[in-house]
Amino acid sequence: EEKEDWKKFRAGFFTASEISKLLTEPRKKGELLSVGAKTYIKSCVSELFAPPKPDFYNSAMEHGTETEPFAVMRVARELGKDMHDDNFIYTSEGGFVFYYNEEYNLGGTPDLILFDDKMICEIKCPTSDTHLDYLLLENAEDVYDAVPNYYGQMQLNMFLTETDKCLFISYDNRFYDEAHHYHSVLVPRDENYI
Repeated sequence: EEKEDWKKFRAGFFTASEISKLLTEPRKKGELLSVGAKTYIKSCVSELFAPPKPDFYNSAMEHGTETEPFAVMRVARELGKDMHDDNFIYTSEGGFVFYYNEEYNLGGTPDLILFDDKMICEIKCPTSDTHLDYLLLENAEDVYDAVPNYYGQMQLNMFLTETDKCLFISYDNRFYDEAHHYHSVLVPRDENYI
């Protein structure tokens, strides 16, 4: 029931994980919004009038959910942090977290928040093929080019949490060499994008 209440509360907000849909350029000249943007807006509005759609899960999503806590432990180790420190907030633990801005109707939940460092973390536990792609990302521009939807998600979450940077993390503990399990790219706050 707590999860249903959380879903009801965030209904109608444009969320960080989907915000890039609003930023897609329309194909037709003279159109204000793309087809994807219109579809996303309609979906947000329908959440206000009808129960939310059931959660969709596939094996890749299940793997990500199961693996994320291990990724969080690795992040703590890489950053020299203690997971039980008040400054190290893993948002999937101990309830539901949702930052929102009513003026712009925006909301989101970063995976980790490190307020003392004015930083958030966005953790992805993708398929091994995708993780291999992410291992090649070196800087924020690479992240923007390769995964613009995640770039948008990070920028909105930085706006909502009033932080200055986001660590984009890819984690796959299925790789044989532990050195290849974890990869991170620091993405600074981009005021022009925001």
